[in-house]
Amino acid sequence: MSANRAIIQTIAATVFLTASLSGQARAQSDAEGYPRRNVSITVPYQAGGTADLVTRKIGEKLHQRLNRAVIVENRPGASGSIGSNFVYRAQPDGYTLLSSPPTPIIVNQFIQKSIAYEPEKLRSIALLAVAPLVLTVRADFPARNMKEFVSYVNANAERISYASNGIGAHVATLLLMKAAGITGPVHVPYNGAAPALLAVLSGDAQFFIDNMSSTLPFVREGKMRILAIGSKERSSSLPDVPTFEETGYKDLVLTTWFGLFAPPNTSTAVMEKLNQSVNEGLQDQDIVNQYAELGLQIERMTPNQMEAAVAAERAKWRAIIEEANISEN
Repeated sequence: MSANRAIIQTIAATVFLTASLSGQARAQSDAEGYPRRNVSITVPYQAGGTADLVTRKIGEKLHQRLNRAVIVENRPGASGSIGSNFVYRAQPDGYTLLSSPPTPIIVNQFIQKSIAYEPEKLRSIALLAVAPLVLTVRADFPARNMKEFVSYVNANAERISYASNGIGAHVATLLLMKAAGITGPVHVPYNGAAPALLAVLSGDAQFFIDNMSSTLPFVREGKMRILAIGSKERSSSLPDVPTFEETGYKDLVLTTWFGLFAPPNTSTAVMEKLNQSVNEGLQDQDIVNQYAELGLQIERMTPNQMEAAVAAERAKWRAIIEEANISEN
């Protein structure tokens, strides 16, 4: 009996090892031949925003290196959950990818009553861009700096409202108001950065926190002003604008990012090939120049580094959302 058991165990171990090696060889083969057809990248927001713009620029770089068309598809809705769920349920073959800021990857699971995907199971491929958040007001807003801004808003709180284009901007504004001791302004949510910026321009809202890329065109036209920037250091795009820390708010760093993700169970070999192509593209001088023009920052990561960074962000935002008792509504 013991001899038979030993034989069975040996056969089982051999089968397991053979299957494991076969799986590894198949994954490696998939990566070597990848891609054999066009690649699709879903952006879970409307066309024209920063997420869409970054994705299209990176898509061009992937096309150059992979020698396949890279098609960007916009699937907006439910704060990014619709497009994210589409990719989550796609085949894990590297042909359907997700380009997204933190909200669908991290935040939605803590504020939406239910989501149809498990964001922590999406595989992290690469970091595409980092975008500092900025405090934006209309050009004729009475305050010219952060000190004047806080004084004016607190003195006129009943007539002040702030715009947001999603939970990320809302939470960032709450963090600023908490740090500055601001109370009273009314939150007015908008479906996208464009209508939120237009609300500030029309006077329907008095200030707005969003990534610099969406705000810069209005600043350059003289229609809006940026009072402070959320990065650790000043931006080369706006060297005269101080950071929040410089204006007296220690450790108030407000940034967002855009990452590339794959469905659960996508092979590591395929992900590493995509990561290499993205990181090479981020070093091209035209991308460096375009990012600088948009106020975006480049920080290259491996898939493992990206996964660790997303996990850390998830823990941070969960604590912030629970402390502030924020819900989708």
